[in-house]
Amino acid sequence: MTVQRERYLGLLLLVLALGFKQPLTRSMSLHMLVHIPLILAAGWFMGGSLLATWLCRRGVVARIGTQSSYGYNEQGIPGLLLVLLVSAWWMLPRSLDDVLMSSYYDVWKFISVFLTGMVVRDSIARANRIVLLFFLGNFCWMTAIVGLLYQEHSSRLCNFYLLSDQEQTGLGLVILAIALPLVWLFLERDRVKLYLRH
Repeated sequence: MTVQRERYLGLLLLVLALGFKQPLTRSMSLHMLVHIPLILAAGWFMGGSLLATWLCRRGVVARIGTQSSYGYNEQGIPGLLLVLLVSAWWMLPRSLDDVLMSSYYDVWKFISVFLTGMVVRDSIARANRIVLLFFLGNFCWMTAIVGLLYQEHSSRLCNFYLLSDQEQTGLGLVILAIALPLVWLFLERDRVKLYLRH
């Protein structure tokens, strides 16, 4: 996909996240499993195009891949750690309540998740497979635990969402925690087959 197409796709996703904010935040499951990932995807696509544009304008494309250019996010570890922290923050029931009560937190959600989408793309490009597998395992473990807690808790954790919606969100998080490793294995199937042969 070209840089221009990525920019347009990211802009379209951001417009959808802004335009459909009300219906997508009426239920906890849509808020956490659709709206937040939509903003993240917008950051992913727009981040790549904005970074490429910035690098081209400053004539530093030739230095990409050198040790000096990778210093601030070496091996992608700082960026992936930020992704885990931001993800954990927006899985907290209190955070979702704050978004619905305060426009300040709503803006903070858009900014933090959008920037995280930019960071995760850059970090994945820098990280080797061992680092990626470590952080993927931690993210899926955290997501599954939160999902189970949402399902097993007998009272509402969010003031603005029903208990049944909380249980659906928990189930969705568990499914996500199972699906992500399967997607990763599918994408890495050639390397996995080669590893199993040895």
